[in-house]
Amino acid sequence: MLRKFTKILAINPGTRYIGIAIFEGLELLDWKVKTIPGRWSGEKLQKIILIAHSLIKRHKPDVLAIKNLHPSRSSVNLRLLIARIKQLAKRNGLKLYQYSINDIENFFSPNKKINKKKLGQIVSFRYPALFHQFKKECYNKNPYHIRAFEAVALGAICSDQLDKN
Repeated sequence: MLRKFTKILAINPGTRYIGIAIFEGLELLDWKVKTIPGRWSGEKLQKIILIAHSLIKRHKPDVLAIKNLHPSRSSVNLRLLIARIKQLAKRNGLKLYQYSINDIENFFSPNKKINKKKLGQIVSFRYPALFHQFKKECYNKNPYHIRAFEAVALGAICSDQLDKN
């Protein structure tokens, strides 16, 4: 059974936007998108790692849930970023869980393929505090907050999996 105090930091990594969700047990505590402007550089990589480090220090999670990207659909820079986030989690003693987009789709819609907008809708029904943001997101040409919805989905899968174990 999932300990009530198990904290999960869920990260949907990106080189421009990072989706973040914080869970305590099965409860969603916080979610957001962090924007990291500018071209890719070692400095930008370090800035993203510092964001992840500050989240770990502030929220003191037990677990990191991170999106596992398909190798053919990610850049060298993104793979480097993910490797560095995983190293950070290991150094801080966090248990690591990785979920692919297929894992997310299968968890939230086991019998039907869904797109990111549909995922956002399903996640916002599960976590009603997100519904207003989802409605706003439907009108955006560039879906900015979808990254946060994916991070929430990662955290939901992880908390559910831990709860069952």
